[in-house]
Amino acid sequence: MGSDEIRSQGFSLKELFRDVTYEIDYYQRDYTWGETEVRTLLRDLCGSLKNWSTDPAYLRRPHTAPQYFLGPFVYYEPSKNRRQLVDGQQRFVTLHLLFLQLRLAAQERGDARVIDRLNRVITIDGESFSLGITDHEPVLRAIVAARKYETGAGDSLSRRNLWARSQQIESQLAEELDTENLHRFTEWLLDRVVLVGIRAANSDHGYRMFETMNDRGARLTAVDLLKSHLLSHVGANEDQLNTQWHEMIRELATDREDPTAASRFIKAFLLARCAREGQDDDRRQIDSNLNVWVRQNAAHLQLVPKRPDNFLRFVQDLLKSARLFRPFLAASRGLKKDGDRLEAVLFNERNGLGSQAIAVLAAIDPDDQPSDAKDKGRLVAYYMDRWYALRVLQDMPVQSADADALVHDTLVPLLRGCRTPADVASALGELVVQDGGSIREAVTLGLRGNNSHQIRYLLARATAYVEEACQRPHDVLAYLDRDRFHIEHLWANHHHRVEKEIPNAVVFRSRRNQLGGLGLLMGRENSSINDLPLNGKAAYYARSNVLLGIIAPGYDQRNPLLRDFIKTHKLDKILRSFGLKETMTTVVQTRQDLYLRLFEHIWNPERLGLPATLPSEHNGSHEPASQTRPAVARRRPTAGRRRTDVARMVAAQILKAGTRIVLTYRSADHWATIDEEGGIILTVTGGTPYGRVDEAGAVARGTKTCQGMNEWHIEDEAGVRISLRTVRDRAVASGAL
Repeated sequence: MGSDEIRSQGFSLKELFRDVTYEIDYYQRDYTWGETEVRTLLRDLCGSLKNWSTDPAYLRRPHTAPQYFLGPFVYYEPSKNRRQLVDGQQRFVTLHLLFLQLRLAAQERGDARVIDRLNRVITIDGESFSLGITDHEPVLRAIVAARKYETGAGDSLSRRNLWARSQQIESQLAEELDTENLHRFTEWLLDRVVLVGIRAANSDHGYRMFETMNDRGARLTAVDLLKSHLLSHVGANEDQLNTQWHEMIRELATDREDPTAASRFIKAFLLARCAREGQDDDRRQIDSNLNVWVRQNAAHLQLVPKRPDNFLRFVQDLLKSARLFRPFLAASRGLKKDGDRLEAVLFNERNGLGSQAIAVLAAIDPDDQPSDAKDKGRLVAYYMDRWYALRVLQDMPVQSADADALVHDTLVPLLRGCRTPADVASALGELVVQDGGSIREAVTLGLRGNNSHQIRYLLARATAYVEEACQRPHDVLAYLDRDRFHIEHLWANHHHRVEKEIPNAVVFRSRRNQLGGLGLLMGRENSSINDLPLNGKAAYYARSNVLLGIIAPGYDQRNPLLRDFIKTHKLDKILRSFGLKETMTTVVQTRQDLYLRLFEHIWNPERLGLPATLPSEHNGSHEPASQTRPAVARRRPTAGRRRTDVARMVAAQILKAGTRIVLTYRSADHWATIDEEGGIILTVTGGTPYGRVDEAGAVARGTKTCQGMNEWHIEDEAGVRISLRTVRDRAVASGAL
């Protein structure tokens, strides 16, 4: 290359990391990508796969599947097989963590081809990492060995963040993809995800490019172009509105430097108030290029030449809405204790319900008083938080696509017609009734393969609710932090200790993981006592939170606030201690009922300001629900699991609700039943269905993962066993699916 000559080249990920080590220069920052950035990247990658993976043409010829452009990066080459990253470190490190987690999953399922392919991008010689950042190595070695990395006082920000993001990737992969799709995802990721490398001539040239690319006074954005278009048509008010526009941009980024905040807000405003109902093209175009959409839909928006009053009103509505939305934006970034009661906004954001901003703006009128706008938005946030919790309790999907469907298909059309906070409350109250389902039906719900984030959320809300009622200091955000508080199993993973009571190992595993067998405990406590029997842990629990402490005999003595709470909520038979002779079954069922009763209070529609007449959750008894009615009695919402293959086959009547399936592992048969939504109910446990065959299979086998579509079988009339995968493939080939 000549001096300062710049070249570019497209790389697939398998090409990008082939026989090359990447390093970073001294001026590069630490690895700082947070939960939001990693979640967005993974969601987009998994979503892209899902968009084409049901197309038979692409399945037959995966090499023709759509490519995914992951953006540009800048580098120079100081020597052969060495590249110095100038710009792109955050994406490269995240991809490396993703490769490591995908390899662990492939090792678990014995996928030799995928393991070999991932080895080639993870290391350059089977030992040295292709991303050669020395500071990262201790964390990466721990991930490779599938062991926990213990963060220490001397650890850099990068190391701490690496471990947190690695754990997040493991959890999110389990949520987004079933085991069978992990193979397909990995192949597509390596072959069809592309970055464009911009090659600098040398280190000095690379540094100058780095400075140029990170100069804040850069290129025009879609927001800048939209502003220019709108303000050029407002007539004499242009200067005044220009000043107000700049104030809006500053306000939207007050809490942190966020150059995309204005774009996200304007997109949400357009989707909430301007996009046509049922028009998916509107949604796609607004998301991809909001400026072009506004210009192309001028007639629909009544933004036509010679009508400056329409342009003026549109801009004023946008600016007024931004001011009214400002408290919700602040609430989404940190827990505020200022009396606004907008904590549900932050919970929804952390739970991946980012589309709540669209629903809030659909409810808010630009001419609302600030207090009315807050009341409306609070009700929307409460409703979405309750919707999320109820779906978790019913083991229904709660991915971003489900929240987007709720917002665009249900909430936006409904809320656009509401004028007052009372209108919003009434409309959402009617939705609560239509949602159906019952909290008290989650009699066996607990940890599954892909729901640790959701279970942690339920435990955190219950723990904080009781702590607050007892006037104890607490931090719900600490409870949500997986490093600070661990999900504690009351019973260690030793079946032999309760084998006389529970002979079946599958039942033991299922019961151990139920909500009633879990709690939240500070990480340092959990690490020291996790192998003790329950009676040995009780003394340690007594110095923790109330929900764990109450297990210790005598905990409620000299605690009048706790006794008042128990009396007020009628929890005397379930919020209690346990003696040495009480069985695992009794403890878990009692505490399962305790959690469900607390959830009824936390997400009581009346408490949230959502007037609704629901069927009574109580049966007049204080006995655990699992003892007072059959565990399989359920009433579930429709269309809950339509994205799983089993659910699609039930919907297409290829499989019937009630079909029995069997998995054989180590010469033992494990039976289950498919319910009307495609859920899997293990025969030996009953209760809450598993949403995926992978999860049900993993519990039956006692392993971390399971290729459920391969391992679960139906039996035909002759007793011949046919795998669910074969049933699906035959249905696809015949055109029935």
